[in-house]
Amino acid sequence: RIGLVGPNGAGKSTLLKIMARRIEPDSGEFFFAKGIQIAYLPQIPQFQDETIENSLLSVSHDPNDPTQLARAEELISRLGLNEGTFDRKSNVNKLSGGQQKKVALARELMKEPDLLLLDEPTNHLDIESLLWLEEYLENQKSLTLLTVTHDRLFLQNVSDIILDLDPQYKDGLLRIEGGYSEYLEARSLRLNSQLAEEAHRANDLRREMAWLMRGARARTTKAK
Repeated sequence: RIGLVGPNGAGKSTLLKIMARRIEPDSGEFFFAKGIQIAYLPQIPQFQDETIENSLLSVSHDPNDPTQLARAEELISRLGLNEGTFDRKSNVNKLSGGQQKKVALARELMKEPDLLLLDEPTNHLDIESLLWLEEYLENQKSLTLLTVTHDRLFLQNVSDIILDLDPQYKDGLLRIEGGYSEYLEARSLRLNSQLAEEAHRANDLRREMAWLMRGARARTTKAK
């Protein structure tokens, strides 16, 4: 379960779109394992003119399969999509942004993916749905998760690897085994080490510049 962090504009959402096969990379290659099932929750999901239930069943190989119908009903119930003034027959496009996010999440979970890509999944989620999602992800043993989110507590609760995509690192990427708290500690140590290395390099540069400024006399001294 991987949390992907980094400054705005580093390319986190773009990376997820490439992995979800929504866009092509400008260069380089991606290789996908044969038969891999990938689910992708974008920040702003899109829907057809359809009901909640049809949206979930649209990704099923057999919408009439009793197992798929039962799974859809369970997700609808777990995410509170059958409460208040709407139910599973409600039109998705008439729901609020928060309710649409729930439908989109349920639709991706219906795929029972090998790899689940989540881009800001907690935006607009109520606390009950958020807690259920954390528990659900914690209990998935055969699911690989890659999450982009600014919700640090969510990262701490669901991630056991943190990838920091940031050009200030030598390789552009910092990988930490552990949750968000372990990442913060490791990041501080790494940046302090880089600062010390830069300071050492700056001192070397100043010594070289001082030697060059001495001109011809410096060259004679150096030769000796």
